[in-house]
Amino acid sequence: MRAGVGRASTPDALREERTRALARRGHAATAAAAARSYLVCACGADRFGLALGQVAQVLPGRVPTPLPGAPPAILGLIALSGRVVSLLALARALGRSADADHAAGHVVLVRGATIPVALAVDRVVGVAEIPDAALDTAYSDAGLSAEAVSGYAPAGAGPGAESGFVVVDLPRLVRRYFS
Repeated sequence: MRAGVGRASTPDALREERTRALARRGHAATAAAAARSYLVCACGADRFGLALGQVAQVLPGRVPTPLPGAPPAILGLIALSGRVVSLLALARALGRSADADHAAGHVVLVRGATIPVALAVDRVVGVAEIPDAALDTAYSDAGLSAEAVSGYAPAGAGPGAESGFVVVDLPRLVRRYFS
């Protein structure tokens, strides 16, 4: 027997060890897929969760250049890194009341939209990792339409866990205003 080579290096033992390692990796991937990360934002008293994978950047608020004739939820245009970006008031887009001081809040740049879009929010609260099983999809109590909402994280979920948050379906929300 060579030095350093023992019974574990036989082909059958190696296959068995690799099978166990792959099973552990598959279990870890399943566990990771069972929870998602959300950027939790506040608009007035409401809290909204945006899938972290769909958020490109968070910036200080800025005053937009208005677009005449645009729906009230579209605040106007802003310049970000040399690009012109449409600014959408998140609360207004979801049928909620909104604060008029956009420069005091935050701008959340959306990733993956067909055109550059950012959301105006009052403040960013933090990041929450919520198990998929904890999301309630019977969110009619939230008073929001199902068009742009995919669930509700209950109280105790996320940063500043005093209240839950509404999970926003960003692709559907953006399509509603920019398709």
